[in-house]
Amino acid sequence: MRKLELVSGLAAAAFLFFTGSASAQNCSGAPIYFNGSIAAVEGELTVKSGKGCTFNINNIPGAINETVITQKPRVGKAGVQGLTPYYVAKPGYTGSDEFSYTFLGMDQYGGTMRVTFKQKITVVP
Repeated sequence: MRKLELVSGLAAAAFLFFTGSASAQNCSGAPIYFNGSIAAVEGELTVKSGKGCTFNINNIPGAINETVITQKPRVGKAGVQGLTPYYVAKPGYTGSDEFSYTFLGMDQYGGTMRVTFKQKITVVP
């Protein structure tokens, strides 16, 4: 189940966050939906030990200028390649981890866009 916390934003606009990966069997998680150009949302993700995931944002009216890791994972590694954040689980580790990243940019009206995602991760063998 996804938890949505709307900080402020555009009530009429619906945005979709999509969790993807290089290989679907390495990680899984449901899409995260949110409304507004300023939002903080949480999601849950399952990742295989030693494997990784990338994260994309789809159907957003506006432009992403920067992506930043706002909370480093306790066990795995997270980073940004271009504008795409990624997470890699530590090889041999199983258990929980979490991290956060933020997409920064401009919405379709020229206002600020700041969408933060907190991923609660379960690492499995």
